[in-house]
Amino acid sequence: MAQINPALDDLFAPGLEWDQLLIEWVARGVIDRTVQERLRRLESGLTAGNMESEKAVVEMRGVGLHELVLVATSNGGFALSQRDVTRREMASEHDQEADAILRQVMEACPANLVMSRMDDGQIIYRSPAAREVLGPGKKVAEHFVKRSDLADFVTEILPQGRVDDVSVQLKKTDGETFPALVSSRLIEYRGEDVAVSSLVDITKEIEMRTMLAAQRERIFETEKLSALGELLAGVAHELNNPLSVVVGHALMLREETQDTEILRRVEQIENAAERCAKIVKSFLAMAREQQVSKETLGLAELVEDAVRSLREGDMEFTAEVDCDLKKDLPPLSGDPAQLEQVVTNLLVNAQQAIAKSGEGGKIEITARPDRSRNLMVIDFCDDGPGIPAHVGKRVFEPLFTTKEVGQGTGIGLAFCHRVLTAHGGSIELMPSEGGAHFRIHLPLGEDAHKEQAAPTLQQAGEPSGKVLVIDDEHDVAALIAEILRRDSYEVDMVHSGEDGLEACAATEYDAILVDIKMPGIGGQGFLERIRGERPELVERIAFVTGSTMSPETRGFLDNCGCRFLEKPVAPKDIRALAARIVARSS
Repeated sequence: MAQINPALDDLFAPGLEWDQLLIEWVARGVIDRTVQERLRRLESGLTAGNMESEKAVVEMRGVGLHELVLVATSNGGFALSQRDVTRREMASEHDQEADAILRQVMEACPANLVMSRMDDGQIIYRSPAAREVLGPGKKVAEHFVKRSDLADFVTEILPQGRVDDVSVQLKKTDGETFPALVSSRLIEYRGEDVAVSSLVDITKEIEMRTMLAAQRERIFETEKLSALGELLAGVAHELNNPLSVVVGHALMLREETQDTEILRRVEQIENAAERCAKIVKSFLAMAREQQVSKETLGLAELVEDAVRSLREGDMEFTAEVDCDLKKDLPPLSGDPAQLEQVVTNLLVNAQQAIAKSGEGGKIEITARPDRSRNLMVIDFCDDGPGIPAHVGKRVFEPLFTTKEVGQGTGIGLAFCHRVLTAHGGSIELMPSEGGAHFRIHLPLGEDAHKEQAAPTLQQAGEPSGKVLVIDDEHDVAALIAEILRRDSYEVDMVHSGEDGLEACAATEYDAILVDIKMPGIGGQGFLERIRGERPELVERIAFVTGSTMSPETRGFLDNCGCRFLEKPVAPKDIRALAARIVARSS
């Protein structure tokens, strides 16, 4: 016998017995025969005493899902009650669907996510992305390079339950370490404190920052070089004219006298002045980064000239220089004046370091050819105090110096780096247990020197041609005129571009030597006027100037089509220039 809940009886078929009720539900389509059979089996089990109660969720047409509860009674029957569970089952299905979506999202998430227990660091879950990076480790501690980083991380997250962008070093699956930023939140999961963490590999960001820092440093160095260039331009402009006078007169005095003592003194003046001239020209080449004029030269002679200049100069050069340079070394290709200054700078730096520290006293220079790269490898080693690592990183920076005020400018090694780079070579500071070790690479030259025939001078007393010298510096103009007159040229001097135009209108000249920077129209204005009024004279014009630093002047000289000499000038250069122009005009 079945006892039916009145609400169920009223809802579906009032007054019917249980068997009739099932038949009526099937007939009316409330349930199907499968559900009917299931309910009969439950009924049989209850009435036979096999079970005390059973629940069945049944979908009833038109009224949704109902939970039928069958309970065995003492008289061998059962009682039946019902409850509408449509909303509950729909909510359950929704939860299941949400869980499925969440699992799908977590498995597809490209972020590195890790869940770990706080008490023992056991990893509960990690996203596929985190699994790919970190590998199958079971505990968080396995992925921290430093235990201290893990301790700091735990200490920081506990008070607030959150941390953001903590910088740590982590391990990858292959053992490689990488920098990362970790953010984490503390939650409760199944009664335990759990950290949900995301990590970001910042290797590329750090590389980018390093690259940007290097670029900023290069920009800073460029700015310092620009300032250095302006400084050198001013120095060169002020020194070129008086140096031309000193160099020129010293060379001329040597040609005039036969007295041994006078010749010795003149030679000292000449060497010192020419050294100053070389330094100025080298600094100018460094500041404007123009291509060097290369020729074939020997390394041994280059070093000997540099050492001799230092021994005979004002500086107290006491270091012992051991040159292990074999006679069969191939020649180099480069500018002798600039390369000699590079050698001089390295020797001076070593001497000053030795003198200041009181350590050592020897400089060793060795060289070997690297024919596979067509380079000469030259090593400069001293036994002085050496260069600290933090200083070694900056030794080639312009204007960087560790010397006391008044003893260092920070130009020397920057100059060496710039000159050697312009030559297609390099310089680097090598690791050394004691003393300093610089290594230079320079291109090899041709095995044979190619001698160029000098212009044949006219016999004394025979006019070689008529020359006009235009220079606002009276001493320089007088020097150039005297040099040329000794070679039997007829020379006129004027001191402005305007006066030069008047001279050209009154006299025919075979060569015209002009300064650029002068009051009035200057050398550039003079050429423009000649080009418009007397174009046949353009090929007879050459510029002798000390103002080649500015881009405007340099661009003018490169494109004007005229020869030029850069001050300070030597008598042989003036003679050769005049001879070429006169020969062409003839």
